[in-house]
Amino acid sequence: MEIPAAFRWVLLALAVLQLASFVVVLRRLRAAERGRSVEARIDLLDSFSGILLLAGLGLGSLPLGVVGLGLMGLALALKGVGFLRSRRHA
Repeated sequence: MEIPAAFRWVLLALAVLQLASFVVVLRRLRAAERGRSVEARIDLLDSFSGILLLAGLGLGSLPLGVVGLGLMGLALALKGVGFLRSRRHA
């Protein structure tokens, strides 16, 4: 199934917005103290995977989109494990 050209431009624009989010998360990673750096790294992985997924869909590159989707799944799994750990210790 082919993605229409108008949607490709929308996806590429969303990838650029995700890139701006990536810069914000990168700044937060630099400013994070020792205990919070793991959460910031997971957020960085999540943001990067979003860029890859949107760019892969926008450019019509299936391998790039699949890698982005896989990394996003990994980031969401890590966030879920962190959430369960925090509930268990509370």
